[in-house]
Amino acid sequence: MINKKYLKKLIKKSLEEDINSGDITSTALFASDFNVTARLIVKEDAILCGLDVFKEVFLQLSENCIFNFYFKDGDFLTNNTVVGTLTCPVKTMLAGERTGLNFLQHLSGVATLTHKFVKTAGKLDVYDTRKTLPLLRELEKYAVRIGGGKNHRFGLYDMVLIKDNHIYAAIQNEGFSNRIEAISEVVLKAKTKVKDKYLIEVEVENFCEAKNAFEAGANIIMFDNSKVSELESFVEFLGDNRRRIIIEWSGNVTLETIDGLKNLPIDRVSIGALTHSSKACDFSLKLEG
Repeated sequence: MINKKYLKKLIKKSLEEDINSGDITSTALFASDFNVTARLIVKEDAILCGLDVFKEVFLQLSENCIFNFYFKDGDFLTNNTVVGTLTCPVKTMLAGERTGLNFLQHLSGVATLTHKFVKTAGKLDVYDTRKTLPLLRELEKYAVRIGGGKNHRFGLYDMVLIKDNHIYAAIQNEGFSNRIEAISEVVLKAKTKVKDKYLIEVEVENFCEAKNAFEAGANIIMFDNSKVSELESFVEFLGDNRRRIIIEWSGNVTLETIDGLKNLPIDRVSIGALTHSSKACDFSLKLEG
C-alpha cells in the first residue's frame, strides 16, 4: 500500500511544478471545458505499476474523472496493449497527462527491471537499496515489491547498517589499528546501544571481517564487491551456525552476472540498479478524433 497522505502531497507538488500559474496552451485554445476520452496504451512489454498514482494526478485536477482500467498493478502487459480509458474535462486531461505518464512510466520501469532480476535470481531473494530518487523512495520501493522484489531498509531510522564510512570514521576517531578490529568494536557498540530493537547488518570485504562481525553479534553479513573464495571460507567457518546468520551479496550486480550467483551459499542479493538504473517504460495517452 502507498501512504495516501504522502501521495497526495507528492502529486500536489508535482502538478505545481508543471502547471505553475496555468496551462497557457489549453487556456488559449479551449473556451469551454468539455469532456474527452483517451486510451492509455503501453508501447512495450512491461510490468504495470502506478495506476493509483496516475489516477491521483487527474483527481487532484478534477473530481469529474472516470477511469476504466482493464488491468491492475503487477500484471504483465505486452506491446501496444490498451491498459484502459480515462474520461475527464479536456483541460484536466491536458494538464495532468505528462505528470501522470511520468509516474506511470518510471514506476513500471522499476517494476519491470525488478521482475527480470527476480526471474533470473532463482531461489535468491532480490532486495532494493536506498539508491532512490529524493522524495520518491516510497513509490520506488512499492514498484520493487510489485516486480517481485523485497525492500531493504527504508531509511536510516529502521535498521543498523554499518558501512565502510562508519568503519573508517571509527578508525579515525578511536584509533583502531585496522578494519577488522574496528568492525568488532562498532558491532558490539551498536548491539549494546540498540539491544534487540533493530537488526544489525555489517558490510564486509573478506572472511576475517565477516568472522569478527558474526562473533560480535551481527544479524546480517553483507559481502560487498568481495571474492567468492572469501564468502566460501566464511560459510565453512560457520558450519552448524550457518542458520544463525543472513548472508547478503552486493556490488555491481547486473542481469548478466546474477545468474552466476544462484549457486553461491547466500540468502539474498541487494541491487541498487533496481531503482537507480531502471529504464522508463513507454506509455501514451491517446485522444482520437
